[in-house]
Amino acid sequence: MKFTSRRTAIFGSMGLFVGSPLLWWANGIQAAPPQDIEEPEGLVWFFGTVEQVVDGVALIDLGEVHALRQGRMLASIRYRDNHFTPLGILEVHASHPTWCQTDKPAFFTPEVGDLVISIEAPGDLGDGDAIRDGFIRHRIVTNANGNRYSTMRDTIEADMLQRMIEKQAGWVKANRRIAGVIRSSSVTTEISTRLKPFIKQIFLFQNYENQGVDVAQVIPDAWRDVLQQLRYRKQSSDIKTPLGDPEASEQPIATEHAVNPSLLVAVRRVVAETMFQRFPEEQHTIAVICAALLYTKTSNERQWIAQQFSQSQFPRLSDQEQTLIDVEAIMRRVRKTE
Repeated sequence: MKFTSRRTAIFGSMGLFVGSPLLWWANGIQAAPPQDIEEPEGLVWFFGTVEQVVDGVALIDLGEVHALRQGRMLASIRYRDNHFTPLGILEVHASHPTWCQTDKPAFFTPEVGDLVISIEAPGDLGDGDAIRDGFIRHRIVTNANGNRYSTMRDTIEADMLQRMIEKQAGWVKANRRIAGVIRSSSVTTEISTRLKPFIKQIFLFQNYENQGVDVAQVIPDAWRDVLQQLRYRKQSSDIKTPLGDPEASEQPIATEHAVNPSLLVAVRRVVAETMFQRFPEEQHTIAVICAALLYTKTSNERQWIAQQFSQSQFPRLSDQEQTLIDVEAIMRRVRKTE
């Protein structure tokens, strides 16, 4: 496995996702943010892949070094047709040095090459000594039970552990939404680059949710599960910094009216009827943006829609005039159902 530090081009680019304010905040979404969401200032993101699948059970190359234990939930996504699709959640059944075995998921079948994502607050990982001691204790147990995956991974394992120890202090002090990134060697540089717009879209959808948009009404269950899994809801006692990135803080929003749930149902229906020729993930992105627009007061809807597409994994849609016209037509049909 190798570590991608914040000084590298990969993480430096990912930092751009959250280092500057999103333009749509200036217009504002008209709903109160949920009260139960408390996220630390920065989270460490772990990326790995499914290496084997046996009878629907996945073996993944994120394990002991990454502080995963039995019962831990991981977001699973798949890259196909030049875009990413959320699959759902994998639950860790057994954790060994550098790899994990998951339970068989109920609603999808893992495939070799699927990506898995885990997040962790730097404070929950503990300081360098805590990371090392916890790893050694659990490794003694797994080795005693004869559960070693491969002695050839010892060097990789030790290198990864040392890098985590060295970087932990910097993660705690990070002033960005992504405090650090660790990816396995199976996650190629090409895939890492392609992941950036998708992570950008995750943040966009989560920002909508923070503002009170009922995103879950217009997306599949797999999307909803992945969005929730990639949140942190228990504030670490080791992190004493204020919540949120000061450069990307949200402005107070005055709520004018609530959105009728029937309009969100209409959004999903109209998008499916009018955008049937597009990839399902493009449809989901359009539906969420339309749902957010129901809550949003803006003087230039077409410009606002284009700004949202630029923050998704389909930024090219922001430059397609016909797509913007089609989305405006969807909004007119939806509003007529009021």
